[in-house]
Amino acid sequence: MKRNRWIMGLTTAFFWASEYCHVPFFTPYLRTLGLTATIIGFLVGCYGFTQLCVRVPLGIFADLTSQYKWIVVAGCFFTTVSSIGLYLTQNVPLMFFFRILAGVAASTWVGFTILYTGYFPPEDGQKAIAQINAFNNSGKLLAFFLGSAAAMLWGYRAPLLMSCLTGVAAVACSFFIGEVKVKRQAQSIPELLRVFGEISVLVPALLAIFQQMMIQATAFSFTSEVARTMGASPVEIGISSCLFTAAQIFTAGFVSSAFARRLGSRPLLTAAFTLLALYCAMVGFAQNMWTLYLAQIVAGFAAATIYSVLTADCIKYVDTGRRSTAMGFYQAIYGAGMTAGPVLMGRLIDLSGMRPAFYAFGGIALLAALLALALVPLVTRKYQKQPAGR
Repeated sequence: MKRNRWIMGLTTAFFWASEYCHVPFFTPYLRTLGLTATIIGFLVGCYGFTQLCVRVPLGIFADLTSQYKWIVVAGCFFTTVSSIGLYLTQNVPLMFFFRILAGVAASTWVGFTILYTGYFPPEDGQKAIAQINAFNNSGKLLAFFLGSAAAMLWGYRAPLLMSCLTGVAAVACSFFIGEVKVKRQAQSIPELLRVFGEISVLVPALLAIFQQMMIQATAFSFTSEVARTMGASPVEIGISSCLFTAAQIFTAGFVSSAFARRLGSRPLLTAAFTLLALYCAMVGFAQNMWTLYLAQIVAGFAAATIYSVLTADCIKYVDTGRRSTAMGFYQAIYGAGMTAGPVLMGRLIDLSGMRPAFYAFGGIALLAALLALALVPLVTRKYQKQPAGR
């Protein structure tokens, strides 16, 4: 069983490396092709829109067939084809097609998580999720190192080739993954609709839209363009992305601490969204890379805090038989933010410039902080007399 875990871990790391090798450099690369910020926003955003459309039906397919290994293999294949396609073409419609394939690949994450947890006894489910998330973030760090080296040596287009190579490695590893029998009861349509209407799921999903909107429009796209306009080298852009991811990894310890649990969701979310507003102001104000580096650390801490709290909250009051459905719905809904964020940011940049656009997104983050302050108590008041996971 340990062998299966390690092979699955390697597959996961290479898969996310393939998805992210080019991410810090994709917007600067598209700028060198002469594309407007609006078009770039749509190209970045269609990645999230695809997940919005694909995650729920793919989750239902997985429940019905239990073909988790082959969902993983398909995800590794799609990310490889996506990256080599983006490397070979500069035709905008084809770029959209290959970005959609990247979104389909990301949607197969449900197969990764279910299969990996199947290698553990049920009581170790939280441990399994923590481990596969560690492989996920390790792959992203590997991606930023490989992407930075490639961009420094051969230009902003080269990280796409690194994405392809790590994708090939993921495909090769995926065929050696051991299958497990995962017993999951398919959900009926009425049950699905009932989960979708639960306020305990809807509130985290709404707030997650704002979190994904912020991060996809900034740290994963246009923050790199800010760095490039300041004269940053590919290595400096890579360091910036590494600091964001490293901050996310180290934040896991804080979020799981007794202190964070005592604070509760409302103050954690309010504070973290406020930090995202500060991050946007720092990027808009930044005159050098040191300010941007510090901003990325702030963003990594805030984003990881929000993601961890909301992911736990979306299933906190859902009975165990419907938690996977709730999680699939939650992940699909926040795809709207992954789509809207880059599109809106790109449009704002074309209309008013880079720095005013970042200041505007700071305002959006403050709005999200106020929503967290107002909406989270609605959930706790409704369910405070009911046990978690009733």
